[in-house]
Amino acid sequence: MTYYQIVETESGYMIVPHDPKMRPADIASRHRGVVVDPGPYKTYEEAYDAILALDDEEEEER
Repeated sequence: MTYYQIVETESGYMIVPHDPKMRPADIASRHRGVVVDPGPYKTYEEAYDAILALDDEEEEER
């Protein structure tokens, strides 16, 4: 089963596969980003919902 985590790159948030054998920061580095939320999320849709929640939080802070 594939799990997912959220990283942020210069282009914005990305949902990437989470490899349980690797540290979340190492996975993010492979995508030239930083960890936003290591999850792991069971589905892509759950990770996407988490990104939407992050966007909502950012909007509220403004």
